[in-house]
Amino acid sequence: MLLATLWLLLLPLGSSQFDADSDNLWFVQRILRRVSNEERWTNTPIFMSRPPQVEQVDHLISWLHSNLSVTSYMFDATGRMPNKFDPLRNHIQNDVLSLLFCHSTDEIIFWHLDEHLRKLRAGRLVVYLSSQRQESALPKLFHKLWQLQFVQALVLHRRRIYAYTPYPTVRYFQLHLQEHRLLLPAAPRDLNGYVVSTPAENDLPRVFFVRDPKTGAHLIRGYGYRIFAEFLRRHNAQLVVSNAAQDRPTFTNVDMSRLTQMIGDDQLEISMHPYVGIDRELGILSYPLTIAQNCLIVPVRNEIPRYMYLLRPFHWTSWLLLLASVFYISLTLYWLNPSLSASPGSSLLDALCQLLFLSSPSRVYNPSVRYFLVALQLSALGFIVTNVYSNQLSSSLTATLVGEQVDTFEQLIEQRQHILTKHHEIPMLLQQVPPHLVQQVSNLVVGAEAGEQVRALLSFNISYSYPFTVERWEFFALQQQYAHKPIYRYSSVCLGAPVIGYPMRKDSHLENLLRHFIMWVQSTGLFRHWVVSDFNDALRAGYVRLIDNSDNFKALNRDTLRLAWYVLLCGWLLAALVFVWENHTTCH
Repeated sequence: MLLATLWLLLLPLGSSQFDADSDNLWFVQRILRRVSNEERWTNTPIFMSRPPQVEQVDHLISWLHSNLSVTSYMFDATGRMPNKFDPLRNHIQNDVLSLLFCHSTDEIIFWHLDEHLRKLRAGRLVVYLSSQRQESALPKLFHKLWQLQFVQALVLHRRRIYAYTPYPTVRYFQLHLQEHRLLLPAAPRDLNGYVVSTPAENDLPRVFFVRDPKTGAHLIRGYGYRIFAEFLRRHNAQLVVSNAAQDRPTFTNVDMSRLTQMIGDDQLEISMHPYVGIDRELGILSYPLTIAQNCLIVPVRNEIPRYMYLLRPFHWTSWLLLLASVFYISLTLYWLNPSLSASPGSSLLDALCQLLFLSSPSRVYNPSVRYFLVALQLSALGFIVTNVYSNQLSSSLTATLVGEQVDTFEQLIEQRQHILTKHHEIPMLLQQVPPHLVQQVSNLVVGAEAGEQVRALLSFNISYSYPFTVERWEFFALQQQYAHKPIYRYSSVCLGAPVIGYPMRKDSHLENLLRHFIMWVQSTGLFRHWVVSDFNDALRAGYVRLIDNSDNFKALNRDTLRLAWYVLLCGWLLAALVFVWENHTTCH
């Protein structure tokens, strides 16, 4: 009897709850119809925190298919774990409007919403908050949506419509269907004074500090800062340097592993320091500022002695060819010479004179046509050979010549060239080494702090080679633009071509705006302009210096002409031996 009484009492409540849910779903459909008139979409993921009535869900999905012609995806808190390597983004485009039915912000359905809609924050979101909750739950809900970086969002609660804006701070407001305005307008480009707080450290050439000579204030320079600051200014946002009072010695350098970890811990929204990568579990990179080769900066070694410059104009094969041509020409002249006094010795001497474009030591009377044609060709050959050699030798004497440089991993190992790199970048470096050379290269790698690595490079410590991207090298190479002898060179020992962008939190609301701004900077040429102008600022601040190691005038001395003296001494020795042999032959 008691159970029957309770059943009769609860039956009207269940019926009224069913009617209330039906009315609320009708209100949701009405809002979706209004939004579809503003802008169409093709995909609707539906997230439900609690198991609903099957009939209601089937009715909603059927209505979406028949009235709005959209594809729906159903997710609830009891579903399987999202596949991080195959997110929903791989199957649908940005034309998505998601539905979320929730009771509170502490439900696990928000985690499913975050994971399934990864890289889909540009889509729109309609949240239905259970009518059992009071209006006091709205502020916490909107802060949760902002934490998940949903900017285009509506909240439906007790047949009321609420929207919000996070700029400059999170605040929500009520919308009315009678108003002639878009319920879900496009994401704003005006951030309305939104504050972006991020630390700044020395990171040549991307970000560094200089002192204003007039006011003594610290100013930030570097193309990373300039692009980031101009982006915030264009979109009416404020940049706050969180560690502005920190003292920064000249040769300190940013610890990017700490900044990326802060992004992963939600302590930092975005960093103004461009970097080559970030763990996918911690955050993402912005649209690439540049895709740069990452190669080793190696010291220039193996300088060629000046006395060897006499041999540099021709390759060793050319010298052998010239030597063979002397004997060939002497035989030809001996055969063609009409003079009765012709001898092998005089023909050899005549061949040398022809090759050196000198006058012949013997006179030829009534030469034959064949001899005339051969002598004419030899004159042209001697003219070309001597002039090419003279020009090449003159050019060599005006510069410092070096031999073979390090351009392969094998040469790096052979010369025992150590590599100075940051501790946290050692695994990334070894990943790019050929597998059969990993162990040998790892023995050459020396770990260091970021500031120690930059200090060694800027102080021209040639004991190490340094892995740097080409945009850093172009900046550092400006130091030796006037140098007679370069100290460093950018080798062909490359470690990949990383993408350089701004590290930021996952699905950041700044991602789309920053992408379009970076594309504009690249198309206008401002990137290259800022790199060059920043070098002048770094030069005045003492971070870098111009290398002027030009050689003074050097007269030709005995050491420079050492090879010529060797040839002369060998000639004297050979002449002495011939003289002794001739004298001995004459006496007998």
